[in-house]
Amino acid sequence: MQVEQTMDTTKKARRERGTGRVWQIGEVWYIQYYVNGRQVRKSSGSTSETFAKKLLQKRLGEAAAGIHRDLRRLKYEDLRRGFFDDYETKKRKSLRRSKKTGKPRLDSVTRLDAFFAGYRATAIDTDAMVEFTKQQQAAGKADSTTNRSLAALRRMFHLAKEGKKIREMPHFPMLKEPSPRKGVLQQESYSLLLAALPDYLQPVLAIGYHTGMRLGEIQGLRWGQVDFLNRIIRLNAGETKNDEAREIPISDELYAMLEARHLKRVAGCPFVCHRNGRPVGDFRRVWYDRCSKLGLGHLEEQGRRRATYRGLIFHDLRRTFVTDAEYAGAPRHEVMKVTGHKTESVYKRYAIDNREQRQAAMNTLVAYRNGEKTGKNEVAQAVSATPESHLTN
Repeated sequence: MQVEQTMDTTKKARRERGTGRVWQIGEVWYIQYYVNGRQVRKSSGSTSETFAKKLLQKRLGEAAAGIHRDLRRLKYEDLRRGFFDDYETKKRKSLRRSKKTGKPRLDSVTRLDAFFAGYRATAIDTDAMVEFTKQQQAAGKADSTTNRSLAALRRMFHLAKEGKKIREMPHFPMLKEPSPRKGVLQQESYSLLLAALPDYLQPVLAIGYHTGMRLGEIQGLRWGQVDFLNRIIRLNAGETKNDEAREIPISDELYAMLEARHLKRVAGCPFVCHRNGRPVGDFRRVWYDRCSKLGLGHLEEQGRRRATYRGLIFHDLRRTFVTDAEYAGAPRHEVMKVTGHKTESVYKRYAIDNREQRQAAMNTLVAYRNGEKTGKNEVAQAVSATPESHLTN
């Protein structure tokens, strides 16, 4: 009898059903619990038993509340679907649709599709992203291009976490990007390019050069938005990148071109920039060809039937507009209203540094300090024509 009593006291008490358990393998603690009758086992990722027990209680609470997710079944395609749903509900203007299938598409996501298709969400970790980056670099993709894809993937995970589909975010190994582009179009080069482009592209170039408008805004511009009486182009709310309305003054040169185009407009076509009555579409081939011939760019051969263009791009017109406005001493807050920039930090990235302008500003300052008789007002005007930022660079 004494032996039987001793054996009973050494038996471990059975744990209550549904409370799960923790155990140790090596130094790491693991947890086990059930969700809807199915066993779940996983590492706590910690060498602390206390941490493992707390994690177990948290997972049991989630299961009881019905918010537990089986991450093993969540795939890249589920993350992708949530990403595009968010784009569509928020009516993002950068979203495109396939002409063949009508499905939404983005270049940044297309690159992810080619690599992560079929991946479980739990398998998309830092190591997998590093392999993706290596593949993109081997294909000749710029680091900034790869970063756009990684940013899209990060957004997919953020949305999944907000929807309680995942609990943890992996680390996203972003690459160091090059400095902002330095492309600007000088006045003489603008005149040459304007003459070289076909007739239907000349107003596209002129509007971009004289207003700093984005290409998409120019392509969608209608005659009803051009107020010749007040010499203003009106961009309506919801049609701009930040969905805010803008009024853009029309310069004399642009006014003359628009007036001449308006007199010859195609009946039934509301668009300012069109080709045979249809909105101007993708014109990169023509742009690359004309810029290459004028020495504003060139095509680099990268194998049979493939070449990469390096040089002036259309978006450089926006940089040109901001840069010229800065050097002209135009009030920055007013120019930002024209370009639609919301913050000075982004706006100033478009202002390209110019050594000659900076030297001219320094010469003016030296002349002022030497007491040269240039006239106090003239000196003040000359100094104010160059932003302070260029004096301190």
